[in-house]
Amino acid sequence: MPTVPVYQSDVSLRPIYRQDLEANATPEAFGASVGRGMQSAAAGLDKFADVAAQVKSLEDEAAVRRARNQYIAEADTLKYDPEGGFLQKEGRSAIDAFPEYQRNVGSLRNKVSTAARLTPGQQNMFAKAIDPLEQDSRRQGLMHKGQALKSYIVGDLKSSIQTFGDQAMKNAGSPAMVQKYIAAGQLELRRQAELEGWGGDTLKLQEAGFVSGVHKNITLKIAATDPIAAETYMKANADQMSGADQYELSNSLKTELVQEKSKREAEAILSGGRQPSTSAEPAQPASGRSLGQAGPTRARAFLQSVSNKGPASVDNLDDSFATNLAAMMQDAPPEIRKGLGIYSGYRSPQRQAELFGAAVKKYGSVAAARRWVAPPGHSQHNAGHAVDLSYGGQSLSHAPQEVIDWVHENAGKYGLYFPMKHEPWHIEPMGTRGTRAFSSTVAPRNNTIAPRSVAPSFDDIENRLAGIADPDVRDATRKRLYAVMEAQSKAQEQSEKAAKAELWKYIDQGQTPDQVPMEVRQAAGMAAVSAAWSYQETAAKGRAVDSDQTLLYDMRRYAATNPTEFAGYDLNDYRDRLSKEDIKELTGLQTNALSDQRKAKEDGLNITSAFSQADSQLAAVGITTTGKEGSEREAAAKRVAEFQNQLASQLEEFKRQNQNRPPNQLEIQSMINKLLLPVVIKDGPAPSYGSIPNPFSSAVNLFGGSTSNGFLFDAAKRGDDTTVDVVVKYTDIPIDLRRGIAADLENELGRKPSENEVVQRYEDFTLGRDPTPIPSTQVPDDTEGLWPNRALQPLSYIPGKALKWVGQMIDEAGSQETSDKAAAALDTAGSTLNSTIDTLGNAASAVDKGHYLSDLSGFFSKSQAHEEADKKKKR
Repeated sequence: MPTVPVYQSDVSLRPIYRQDLEANATPEAFGASVGRGMQSAAAGLDKFADVAAQVKSLEDEAAVRRARNQYIAEADTLKYDPEGGFLQKEGRSAIDAFPEYQRNVGSLRNKVSTAARLTPGQQNMFAKAIDPLEQDSRRQGLMHKGQALKSYIVGDLKSSIQTFGDQAMKNAGSPAMVQKYIAAGQLELRRQAELEGWGGDTLKLQEAGFVSGVHKNITLKIAATDPIAAETYMKANADQMSGADQYELSNSLKTELVQEKSKREAEAILSGGRQPSTSAEPAQPASGRSLGQAGPTRARAFLQSVSNKGPASVDNLDDSFATNLAAMMQDAPPEIRKGLGIYSGYRSPQRQAELFGAAVKKYGSVAAARRWVAPPGHSQHNAGHAVDLSYGGQSLSHAPQEVIDWVHENAGKYGLYFPMKHEPWHIEPMGTRGTRAFSSTVAPRNNTIAPRSVAPSFDDIENRLAGIADPDVRDATRKRLYAVMEAQSKAQEQSEKAAKAELWKYIDQGQTPDQVPMEVRQAAGMAAVSAAWSYQETAAKGRAVDSDQTLLYDMRRYAATNPTEFAGYDLNDYRDRLSKEDIKELTGLQTNALSDQRKAKEDGLNITSAFSQADSQLAAVGITTTGKEGSEREAAAKRVAEFQNQLASQLEEFKRQNQNRPPNQLEIQSMINKLLLPVVIKDGPAPSYGSIPNPFSSAVNLFGGSTSNGFLFDAAKRGDDTTVDVVVKYTDIPIDLRRGIAADLENELGRKPSENEVVQRYEDFTLGRDPTPIPSTQVPDDTEGLWPNRALQPLSYIPGKALKWVGQMIDEAGSQETSDKAAAALDTAGSTLNSTIDTLGNAASAVDKGHYLSDLSGFFSKSQAHEEADKKKKR
């Protein structure tokens, strides 16, 4: 650092005179560098101030930009928010929201400025930045309001135009009012044209469209109730309607016009009912009687005209049957009808006897004859409930297939059916025997006049249809007629079904059919009332209705194979033929079919499979209808039904015990095997008469008394005074079960059991009774084969028959009125008894007592065990 010289009084000491000192000072010696440094520092301070100012300016700008961006975002929300933005509103809503929008735009500046905490300088900058934005928002709002106002007015105009059009349609019955409202609508259209800037041509088109549309709508309104009147209105105002509207109306009204015209035509045809037959070429009766000479009714007159038998053949037919049959034949298409006739109608019992006798000679036996001709009194012809149809003078079986198909497919519409497949010509009222599928009696008993039989005939319909010029109307009328007639039939069925339910409601309350209101009885029908009387007659005897086993079996098969169709059957028709329990079961099957068709079909498949599985085994033991006719066939069918019904009950019981699981094939086979176990059914005590009992009944049973062989399923129908004994061969027992029983008995007895002992225990098991005691010491199995027993068997037969005769004598004595006759009968019986006892005593002394008596002891203990088991079952 330079040093400033100090004044010296000694000249020699002055810097100029000194060698070690520089006498000339430089700027730096006097602090020039310091000055320059200070100058640089001052310049630096100036630059710092400029930088600070620039930073401050940038900060202000950034703050203002943030505030402006916030303003823009919130302004956009005010304008474009999907839920509340002003520019999103239309019409009246936009008009009403405009003041609030203006207020929100004006307050948005202060709201954003305050939230951003701007300095006064920044606020000035912010104001300059958003002024154009705010003005733009206000301009947009004002323009949107203007559009909304215009749209609102236009919308209001359109609404007014629509209202005037609606008013014109409401006053369609007053042409003057229609024109008034059309004119009002046209005025509104002209105002709309001003607002929207339409040209003259556009306005003219709009007015023409409005006027045409009003008339079009009026036409459609009229068409809703009267298409024909609508067509008339359209034609009357065609000059005010556009071609497009007329074309559209013509197409849309066409269907309605056809339907309305067909409806009126059909009503006219149906109101006329069935007219007298006017068949041009009826088959001429062999009797020579003309159409007007037959029977007291038009139906019989027609039938006589197509019959080749005498008047009685038709005149003695049941009234309803004759009416329905005549109607069906009259309704056949001409090419079918012209050949249809009656080959045989009513037959007297004498004539039936002649035919049956001739059939016996022709076919060689009564059984063979019954296949084709019923014995006297057993034919529906004798009751006037059957007719054999012909075609071209020969049996219907010789007719073309289309003829046979037509009568078979249409018979049901007239309450008729063909009950026998082997006689396709034989027709009866529905329910005399059953249905085609189930020929045992599933069809309800009913013989009333079918609705179709009183409706216009085929000729009536076709003659009227021929007078309709429009082919579309003609076809629609034909379809409508048959649909209406079908609907009437169903309606009558439903009405009859409801009446039957009401009838049985009274019967279940203990009232007789006579106490049921007459209108209910009439609606239910004669067959239902007759069934109610039969039901009450059975109830009056103190017993419940026993189910017709064949009918019940057919019902179950019907429910299994056609569940939906079966669900439509009225089970009240069978109250006199099925027990309450079986009616309840069948009602459940109907409910299942209606609520769950898939499950109903599965259940049906299970039971039909079980029935089929059993059929082959029933046939193997001789229980089959194959090759049998007449009463023999009916008896066989009944046995099949009894078996299958018991099998069905066991199937249901299995499902109840196994959480609704159906049995498999092996389990079903086990049920079938058990039901087909051979049994012996023995009669119980004979009846007693007052104070004279029959003491020989048990002896009769012991010595050749009344017994019958059968199967375990037959035991269900045995009397209360009978016993059942299973007859099983050792080899009939399944081998695995046979071994299991033998092992159990060996453990129980301490020895190997005999075959008879295994059979005995198996019988106990299958009958569900307590095990019969078996002695630990084995009894020979073949005691019946020992010669003393073989010798005694014929001896026991004769006394057995004698004792049986004694029992009959006592029964006869008990039923005789005089004591003298009774005493004589008892004397005879006593002498016979003494003789019998002597015979038995002599026989017994000649027999080895050990073998025979041990066998008898087993027999008595076995019978006693069975008797105890039967008592348990009865309890």
